[in-house]
Amino acid sequence: SEQDQAMAEGEGFATLTYTKDGGVARICLNRPSVLNAYNIQMRDEMWQVLHAVRDDPEVSVVVLQGNGRAFCAGADLTEFGTAPSQAIARSVRFQRDVWGLWLRIGKPFIAAIQGYCFGSGVEMALLCDLRVAAEDAVFALPEVALGMVPAAGGTQTLPRVVGIGATLEMLLTSRRVDAQEAYHLGLLHRVVPRTRLLPEVESL
Repeated sequence: SEQDQAMAEGEGFATLTYTKDGGVARICLNRPSVLNAYNIQMRDEMWQVLHAVRDDPEVSVVVLQGNGRAFCAGADLTEFGTAPSQAIARSVRFQRDVWGLWLRIGKPFIAAIQGYCFGSGVEMALLCDLRVAAEDAVFALPEVALGMVPAAGGTQTLPRVVGIGATLEMLLTSRRVDAQEAYHLGLLHRVVPRTRLLPEVESL
């Protein structure tokens, strides 16, 4: 609704910012002191912002970026790693299915990626239609080293982008992949110098 859109734009979010300029909406992950780690509050605020994006006829494209020296260093395990059980965690997730909502939005998303892009950061980037990265970007899915699996759809979205072989190698080893390798794997569409990242996204 118009009220929801106005609330999203005017809301003083704690973990992200949401702005509009013409038909371009910008979502900026904004927890730079913890490398924009994805926590429960960010999930709830992303849920609200994605509804505003979906329902706003003025928005024709969305840019997702991170504030500071990282795009997103992954889930905040001090919160997401402490659910009483997998069943409870799954139930809570389905009550607020951020990733399902994201995939149902029929507007293009562009990810502007710099620095660390780990775990949930990779998965959010994969939910975007175009991915542009700075030369200093580094990608990894470190969950297996923690006895976990990528829980935001990475086991499904990554093989659709880079193929099963490259996906299994990333999932099973937690190996870090730099921007140039990510580009050659097909994970990225463009790699640019850090100072050119946002201008490149603007040109798109």
